[in-house]
Amino acid sequence: PNSITSIGEEAFCYCDGLTSVVIPNSVTSIGDNAFYKCDGLTSVVIGNSVISMGFRAFAYCSGLTSVEIHNGVTIIGERAFEGCYGLTSIEIPSSVTCIGEIAFAGCSGLKSIVVAEDNTVYDSREGCNAIIETATNTLILGCENSVIPNSVICIGGYAFSEISSLTSIVIPNGVTSIGNNAFQYCSGLTSVEIPSSVKNIGNFLFSNCSSLTGVICNIPAEELFAVDKYVFNGVDFNNCILYVPVGAKDTYASTTGWSDFVNIVEFDATGIDEVNGESGKVKDVYYDLNGHVVTHPTKGVYIINDKKVLVR
Repeated sequence: PNSITSIGEEAFCYCDGLTSVVIPNSVTSIGDNAFYKCDGLTSVVIGNSVISMGFRAFAYCSGLTSVEIHNGVTIIGERAFEGCYGLTSIEIPSSVTCIGEIAFAGCSGLKSIVVAEDNTVYDSREGCNAIIETATNTLILGCENSVIPNSVICIGGYAFSEISSLTSIVIPNGVTSIGNNAFQYCSGLTSVEIPSSVKNIGNFLFSNCSSLTGVICNIPAEELFAVDKYVFNGVDFNNCILYVPVGAKDTYASTTGWSDFVNIVEFDATGIDEVNGESGKVKDVYYDLNGHVVTHPTKGVYIINDKKVLVR
């Protein structure tokens, strides 16, 4: 009723039969685990007086397809919407000043992410379809349609976790850190390129990316660092090729976390040549980033004679 000012901890958790809820304007806070694992919940309207949503407030409401976060909410708690697989879109209003750690982790169905233009803490610059923490240039949440802007310095933990529909992603040169579990369980991801600017790689980064067959790492031998043995946990090392800069193969082969790759191939990482590929007129052998021969290359990045090239 309209007389309620707060919803307590675990108030509706595990209410499987609850299908919808309207939280009135009188409510100012939603407690921890308030609607945790309400599997039947499909829609939520959050009143415009709600200021904060607690830890795992709506986590693992797997049937939730839409949620209206009204302007006025300032805090979205840690893991608030974790595991809400059915969510397809999120709009963050200008009032939100704190999004807790992995608040939307595992929301694998997301297609659209928008932050209000007048939000001073977060943004969706350049139509990136992601949430970026403005002050630190850290991308904290992406989806299968995200494009990472060149201004991003860090990719936060769990940013793309469990997005099985993600098949490729471009990590721009300038990114220095990629957080824990950022791409874990991206089972559709087939190839990825790690720029030379990266100085830190979190644990379980590509864990259980079972379709990954090509990794290009541009970090030179003299700057290479060991990574946790679980960074590539679940990757088929026999069928995934690791491409490394010329002269760096032995360093990669003896460095923890990289040495598990059976096939390490050197390529010229000094830059990308531009070539014009015409069907039926290609003399060199083109390989895609998965190590497969391509007889009729279209636009994209390929490996030719151990050198990375861009076909226009």
